[in-house]
Amino acid sequence: MKLSELFKERNVVLDIEPGPKKALLERILGDLDGKKLIKDFHQVFRDVIEREKVMSTGIGNGVAIPHAYTDGVDQLVAGFYRTRSGVDFAALDGETVDLFFIILGPKASRRDHIKILAKISRLLSHEDFRDEVRKAAGVEEVLAIFKRFGDR
Repeated sequence: MKLSELFKERNVVLDIEPGPKKALLERILGDLDGKKLIKDFHQVFRDVIEREKVMSTGIGNGVAIPHAYTDGVDQLVAGFYRTRSGVDFAALDGETVDLFFIILGPKASRRDHIKILAKISRLLSHEDFRDEVRKAAGVEEVLAIFKRFGDR
């Protein structure tokens, strides 16, 4: 699956209000829920928080990929969120996080879920990709960057 097929304009939010980890995740999931992409907000929130308890999804370089297998969604859901300032997300490198890629999938979609996580992880290893996404002025520019880097 290409990133441009996964991330749609309505699922890209720039300058979401930063805050404590749990509150930020609640805001992100609330945004997706408000867009009718989540069927059971409380289930998804519990599953994402439980996943974070296992190990932080803050992978380093200012990036986190919160994700969960959950029965709270009917299909694969992805979103990209950027905060104005870094958030303490208990990242592996100890640095704050400002780029959040959220992936939610029904338990039956584990194979696709893993493929998408791997693709995003590989993409995020490129400093130029991270820099361009941070500098992007708007959603359309972010989507163009995703297409250029993620559709390879």
